[in-house]
Amino acid sequence: MRRIIIPGPPGTGKTHRLMELLDNELNLVKTDPGKIAYIAFSNAAADEAKKRITNDKIIVSTMHALGSRELQLNTSSYLLKGEKWKGFKNFSNICADLSFESYINESGYPQYKNSHMKIIEYARNKKLSLGDAAVELDLHYSVDIWLTEQIYADLETYKNQTGMFEYSDMISKFVEEDKCPPLHCVFLDEAQDLSPLQWDMFFYIESKCARSYIAGDDDQTIYTFQGADPNIFIDLKGHLDPQIQSRRVPRKIHKLAESIFPHMTTRLAKKWEPRDADGKVIYNVDFFSLDLSKENWMILTRTNKMMERLREHLYDLNIRFDSKAQELLPNKMLIAYRTWIRLNQGASVSKDEVKDLWDYLTVKQGHLVRGYAGGKTLETIDSINIEGLREHHGLRAAGGWETLNFPETSKDYIRTILKSGDDMMKGARVKLSTIHSVKGEECDNVVLFTDLERIIYESAQRDADPEHRTFFVGITRAKEKLFITNQDYEYQYNIGGPLI
Repeated sequence: MRRIIIPGPPGTGKTHRLMELLDNELNLVKTDPGKIAYIAFSNAAADEAKKRITNDKIIVSTMHALGSRELQLNTSSYLLKGEKWKGFKNFSNICADLSFESYINESGYPQYKNSHMKIIEYARNKKLSLGDAAVELDLHYSVDIWLTEQIYADLETYKNQTGMFEYSDMISKFVEEDKCPPLHCVFLDEAQDLSPLQWDMFFYIESKCARSYIAGDDDQTIYTFQGADPNIFIDLKGHLDPQIQSRRVPRKIHKLAESIFPHMTTRLAKKWEPRDADGKVIYNVDFFSLDLSKENWMILTRTNKMMERLREHLYDLNIRFDSKAQELLPNKMLIAYRTWIRLNQGASVSKDEVKDLWDYLTVKQGHLVRGYAGGKTLETIDSINIEGLREHHGLRAAGGWETLNFPETSKDYIRTILKSGDDMMKGARVKLSTIHSVKGEECDNVVLFTDLERIIYESAQRDADPEHRTFFVGITRAKEKLFITNQDYEYQYNIGGPLI
């Protein structure tokens, strides 16, 4: 097996290089596309790769999705949603009073509020004992490890009896049951954020292949809280194909980012050249005085808590923005709006777009003929225009976008945005996000909040590396201007120096 390692700092085109090597496999080596797998760390990265890889025979997937596919699982098999845990709580008396509320984070991992489950999930991903996992998470004083062990034992028994799976099981059982599809080569992007459990899965896949291609940057290892270990990537052996020239980061921002390196305890020394432009770094910015009415902006926070406050501010300014938790205009509603506009302009739209639109049209308000609201007839179409919908699928609604059955608060928001001159048919100029959610992205103007919550600050006193790497990622999203602000919090990250 031949392994090609592609290390590269931010903006150096690691993913682009992977795509070049993929083209070589297809066009020069003539590898069967059905025997190529491209594995991305996060769902967002996998979706982006699917846009760039035109051959639909190539497997493009996250680790979890590949495991689920080959194990032939479906959503009913997953112990994730709150209601799915009711059976387990009835099965295990010790869990009756515990909450198992969770959500899937940016990388596709479940995040639990329950401290026992935090320890269990971390132990699996890091391949540690429950006690060692509790120590690394600093929960060994506050959590009863004996109880955690009992919960874990009951959980394993329950899953064996019911056939239910957790997310980590998609990884471990893929290897244990030898479920790897026949492959000639495998590609891996954002490798530095894999947990030891995921590395086991990748090494198993790799052992089945003639060639592997691995891209990553240890300096951008920001998922240590779910088990990522930069040393695994650092210690990889193989042929090096380093990427050096950044196409994103200008000189002044590059210099600031490099000032973090001396504070990292473990890193792979690497050459990194900035983009041929000066760029700007503006310190101590009052965010609430910034003019966001023009240009593209990315507003980054360390925590969701700070992001909530900023969301309210952007609403007050009537600025349209993208955010995973945007409440006034969810993405599905935006799709319905755009579909309705396009239909009324004479365009044809897809079946899935019509289905999203149908959720905002009702029989009661005269939008649809009775019997068509469920959208069953839509299964027969690939694409269709408004005349076809009126003739064959029960559409009666007419008029502008306000015909749609949106909440009045959302309608007011749209009216305000349209009045400001913003184009609802295009993407938002402003993105509000945590740093962890923008891995791989970039923007002309980046506002970076250095505020830390107490629990993060205290964790960083024990091991500051995760914070150094996180803020390194935040800094290096900026293409032109970086605005640094520390608004209110007692605890701050001191960029270019130790934590304060």
